[in-house]
Amino acid sequence: MSLLPSISSRRLALQPGLLPRLSRVSRTALAVGWSAALASAQFVWPAGAAGQSGNAVLNAPFTTLSGQPTNATRLMVILDPAAVPFPLGTVVNQIALRRDVAYTGQSYAGFSGTLLVRMGRALVPPAQVQDVRFARLWDGTPTTVFPTGAFTVPAAAPGGAPPPFAVVIPFTRPFTWQGGPLAIDLVFTSNSGPTTFRLDGIANHAPVPGSFQSVGGGCVGSNGFAPYHYALPETTMPGSVLKFELAGARLPPSPNAIESFCFHLLGLQNTTYQGLPLPLSLGAYGASPSCQLRVDAIANMLVFMSNPSALFARATNTSTLPPAAWLVGASIYSQWVCFDTALGTPLPVTVSDAQRVVLGQVAPPPPPNAVRCLWKYGATGFDIDSGRMVLHDYGPVLRFQ
Repeated sequence: MSLLPSISSRRLALQPGLLPRLSRVSRTALAVGWSAALASAQFVWPAGAAGQSGNAVLNAPFTTLSGQPTNATRLMVILDPAAVPFPLGTVVNQIALRRDVAYTGQSYAGFSGTLLVRMGRALVPPAQVQDVRFARLWDGTPTTVFPTGAFTVPAAAPGGAPPPFAVVIPFTRPFTWQGGPLAIDLVFTSNSGPTTFRLDGIANHAPVPGSFQSVGGGCVGSNGFAPYHYALPETTMPGSVLKFELAGARLPPSPNAIESFCFHLLGLQNTTYQGLPLPLSLGAYGASPSCQLRVDAIANMLVFMSNPSALFARATNTSTLPPAAWLVGASIYSQWVCFDTALGTPLPVTVSDAQRVVLGQVAPPPPPNAVRCLWKYGATGFDIDSGRMVLHDYGPVLRFQ
């Protein structure tokens, strides 16, 4: 036993560079083993969906509709890099999907067709997707992991929780994720006419926003327009930044003209103002008699005009709403006062219509936008396709292997 170390040492000493080579061999073996382990591993998106069903249903891509230009349906899924369920450098050899559980009593018949699947890096993450043209969403050339070829969608029994990942798409060419937003593009063409197969999906449902309605018109300015405005619906919730947009005001005749400014009035009711009944004609104050104050202006904000068109000026104003439950269902009244010196009246103003905003649910903290989906019924599979997109997170439950 005592000779073995010395013999081994002498042998190693007679072979310069052997230790570095052995080290490289060990690292290579480790890398091969690690890659093999990753290749055989299964990763389910989103996290937690492996053991429970999603909260949404997605028809695309295996549902094809009658009356469309083709029997093809296209689906593009874009995952945020932070939401990709496997580490950088992972080799993906297949993806799998499963039926929904919302239609628990319905089974789906099997059917066949052709399928094309491509994977690659998306140009932007889900939160920044604005273009609905499929071909314009790639950053570089995607990898065709399943060339256009025969594919069978298996029959699915009535819904269970969770259903098995029975729709398995084996890749003919592996895909290695090198980082960035991950895009998956699927085009399925049915061989037997219209088909139905709903997928298990997830959706981060947006809270219920408030509403707004006009409670009185404005007065016409020298440009022939009565200023008008609206509230952005998605901002009409406690906890949001309430945003109002004005249009139709007179264009400023010069950069320093008083028309470069306007007043935004906010109130809590539209019946009285400082003891006077509303609406209140501003004719007694030097304005045109048709201009009427319609809100109890408890907040008056000076706003700079911006973003003019060729015909009129615009303005935007915001007000931060606290995330207070007592504000749900509360009303806010809004009106604008715009300067217009071309009218020739002692008080050279016009006023906009008045709006009543009823606040909706308390807005939760915005979740990270982890996924974006676009789909098209009657797709061609070519670059001319433009899809339909929803605003909130919405996508199929996916299993990668």
